[in-house]
Parts: sequence; structure tokens; C-alpha cells
Amino acid sequence: MWFSRNGRREEPTLVLSGGGAMGALQVGILRVLMRRGFQPSRIVGTSVGALNGAFLAFYPGLEGVEQLTEIWRSLENQRFIRFNPVRVAYRLASRQLCLFNNDFLQRLVAEHTTEDDFAATRVPLHITATDLSTGRKHVFSEGPVSRAVLASTAIPGIFCPVEIDGHAYLDGGIVSNLDLETAVELGAREVLAIDLSRCFDLPSPASALDVITRTVDIVMRERVERDLATLGRRTKITLIQPEIEHGPGVGELRHVSALIERGEALGEELVSRCYDRRGRLTPGVLRASVPIPS
Repeated sequence: MWFSRNGRREEPTLVLSGGGAMGALQVGILRVLMRRGFQPSRIVGTSVGALNGAFLAFYPGLEGVEQLTEIWRSLENQRFIRFNPVRVAYRLASRQLCLFNNDFLQRLVAEHTTEDDFAATRVPLHITATDLSTGRKHVFSEGPVSRAVLASTAIPGIFCPVEIDGHAYLDGGIVSNLDLETAVELGAREVLAIDLSRCFDLPSPASALDVITRTVDIVMRERVERDLATLGRRTKITLIQPEIEHGPGVGELRHVSALIERGEALGEELVSRCYDRRGRLTPGVLRASVPIPS
């Protein structure tokens, strides 16, 4: 905990990574944090972390995270990626920019957005996406929140790029799945981050898709380790990294309830280790592993 120059208490910045369906696990950890009274000064989110972060920015605190939990539970057994061979073949033949539409996410965001504007959030919100033209990171902090969330969750080749102000954007995980850099650039003195990059461990890929997933996983992990080493010199960073054995696929939601429960179990163990006896965050990396039912 820090104090700003005007003497007011400055709470840590919360940074949430991407991770598809593992966003439910992230929610379980957030429930433990909010029960403890955690109140971030700002939120930086990427991909599913942008989705969770956006809701908490509008509805911070324990009541908000409980509502978010119920939203995730309502998605049990759904799939936001529905494979239809005919439609996929058509999209490939017609040279479209993606294999699936993102109607699912569009409906989800619209249904739970009250005043769709960054200016209406109760906690300052920053959402990370990738500018398709430049290949660089773009951080949204003004305008419609829903469009920024859709851009940040637009998985390349799976969902179409999202156009905002004449620019096309894709999943922020391409350039920064855990955007510690933005938190530090915004002046954060303390950061509490929940990173899901260790939830997709595929040591022996069995298919081409597994190889792609594993490759992306390796890149994301190395970026987090590099950022932590560099930015940790400038800011106190406490990093929670859950490890899951045989977790579900990115778009598979049939284990949402189990993921939330495992997230809470991990949270109870890891969050208690985040703080010292005075209730202050302790910099460092905290990991624990739990299995998810098949």
C-alpha cells in the first residue's frame, strides 16, 4: 500500500491476463480477493481479462464479483466457438478474415453493459488490444467499452478484427497477454496481477492445433517473465500464476463451475501468501496447481 503526493492512500493496480475459458478460474481468485476487501485503483485487462475487468470496473467490490460469478455460471455447457464444417468451408472459400462470428460475445457484452462508456466506470479501466495494421499494442481508455472488449477478445483467424475509428484490432494477447507495462506506464506503485498463461500446459502435443497452442503458450510465458524482470525494478509486482493440469480448451465452458471452485481454492492459498503480517502486498511470483475434472 502506498500514499500519493497529496497524502491519499493509493491502492494497487489490478492486471488481468487473457486465457479463454480460464477466465472462470480468474473469477474464483477475484472472489477471494474481494472478500478480503481488495479495491484496485485501476484495472488493466487483456482478452478475457478485459471482459472480467470491464465488469468489475463498473461494479467493483464483492457484490460486483458475485454478479460476475453468476454470469459465468449461466454460460455453463455453452461454446462460444461452434464448429460447422459447411460454414467454415464457405468462409475459407470466400476469403473472409475469420472462421467464426462473435455474436456470442457481442450479446454477452451488450446484455451486461449499462452505460457503454469508459467515462462511466467506477474504477479507471484500460483494455489492451493489437492494432492489425501496425502490429503494435493499443490501449483503450475512452469511448465504448463494449467495442474495446470485443477488439481485445478477437482471437486471430477465429473472430474477425474489430474496426474502431478506422483501425482494425485483434486480441491483445498477441502483443501483451498480461499487460504489466501499461500498469507501470500509468504510474502504478504496486501491481497485483493474475496470469493465466500457465493454464494450458501441453508438453506432448497430439495435433496441429496443440502445436499452435503450445507455441503461443511458450511465447506468452516468456513475455511475462521478461516483463517481470524488467518492470519489477520500477514497480512492486505481485504475480499470481495458477497452474492447471489438463484444463479445458480455450472455448470450452462445460467446466465453468469447477473452474470457479478451483479458482477459489487456489485463491485461498495464494492470496494469503500475497500479504505480509501488516497486510501489505509482497512482491514476487506465487504459484499453485490443482486438477480440473475431465
